[in-house]
Amino acid sequence: MMGTSRRCSILFLTLALLFPVVRVNRLLKRKPLDYQMLCVCASDIISCSKVGLTNVTLDLPQHTVVLDLSFNSITELYAAWTPKHLNRLQTMLLNNNGLTFLSSEAFVHVKKLRYLDLSYNGLILLDEFIFEPLEHLEVLWLFKNRISQIDRYAFSTMGALQKLYMSHNQISRFPLEVLKERSKEDTFKLLDVSSNKIKVLPVQELQTMRAWIKNGVYFHNNPLTCSCELYNLVASWHLRELNSAFDFAGNHTCGVSGKQHEKILNLNCSEVKILIKEAYLEQTLVLDCDTKHKYMEKTWVLPGNIPVSSANDSAIVDRGNYLHIGPLKVENSGVYTCYATNDSLSDTLHFTVVVHNSSMRGGLEDLKTAYTTLGACVVSVVLILVYLYIPPWCCACCSGGKDDPRDSFHSSTVSLPLEHVEQGAEAGGFAFGDAAMQKIKDQLEQNGGLNPIGEKEGRVAEGQLEEVED
Repeated sequence: MMGTSRRCSILFLTLALLFPVVRVNRLLKRKPLDYQMLCVCASDIISCSKVGLTNVTLDLPQHTVVLDLSFNSITELYAAWTPKHLNRLQTMLLNNNGLTFLSSEAFVHVKKLRYLDLSYNGLILLDEFIFEPLEHLEVLWLFKNRISQIDRYAFSTMGALQKLYMSHNQISRFPLEVLKERSKEDTFKLLDVSSNKIKVLPVQELQTMRAWIKNGVYFHNNPLTCSCELYNLVASWHLRELNSAFDFAGNHTCGVSGKQHEKILNLNCSEVKILIKEAYLEQTLVLDCDTKHKYMEKTWVLPGNIPVSSANDSAIVDRGNYLHIGPLKVENSGVYTCYATNDSLSDTLHFTVVVHNSSMRGGLEDLKTAYTTLGACVVSVVLILVYLYIPPWCCACCSGGKDDPRDSFHSSTVSLPLEHVEQGAEAGGFAFGDAAMQKIKDQLEQNGGLNPIGEKEGRVAEGQLEEVED
């Protein structure tokens, strides 16, 4: 008996707890549903948070500006969730609902939305047409979902978008198109893709973007692959004190050699030195005051704390951002400073300019000359080695191993008399031997073998040769 009573009590309590939910679900099936029965109204704010909604079919007043549907159990959102256009609705909160499906027409009746919170749900796919009606949306919260696929055109129609939060998802591709589409927009401030599954960043594209765009790109806590290219990106952003890199320096990690959490700034790569400009004489150098905030008043100062003026024709300010210097001289070397300020912020950039004491053309010519001299030295060394270590070629037919007199330096200096001798030898049928030949040679060389014969000595030699021939 007691057991039966206890079971009845438990059943009664269970029904009592489920009754409000059943009542709400029944009310939701009615059309139109009186929102005042479920929601809290405060002027133009309608709060239906934590009332156990599993479906949305509310007949809301047209003056609604803020609609809070958070912390319910709404898993799907269709166009019929509101039967009328809410043209004044600016903020819609759908966070913490377990949403897994958004119709492509879910927002056709709320085109003037500026803030949309879809965080802490179960969204997996962002289709091309989901956000198409939201041309005025400024801030979109999508963090803490299960998003793994993003259509490249999912955000293309959102021209007013300023901040996009997509951290803590399963995104494996960096959505570069979001930045490209808004790099020319004046108001874009933030793209957060931190704590996802991105392994590769478009480093070159990110480096070429303006500092005010990079200042709001957050990509920390991703399984990035370590590289010196990645190090250069993070290190240069850190040196510029860009918020995305400077505020989360310890969270920028990458994987290398099995280690998945190596700090990027600790990689063994060459030191990054930004804002150092090297140039040569007669060149023109352009310095870019690329500040991390877009709208700022900028003032340039030359080395020696000299303001730029019209009297200095070698330094000209172009559209505030750029300083043209040139034709460069050695005295143009120094530190150039750009001071940027607005009502609440300030930014200062220092450029160290080094002008080499040679022109670019002269430098290249000097380099060519150096290589030519080096090549000549190498050839000379090779020839000396050949002369020292490779033996001269010898005639295999020379008898007795003696060199032919005609091949010696002496034979070259007395070639004409020896030709007569050779002719006489042929005429006389080798009538004289080596002794006669040696005697004549000794007489020819009596004044020094390395000196050419004089005129008188030549005549004596010719007479002796004639006697031999006779």
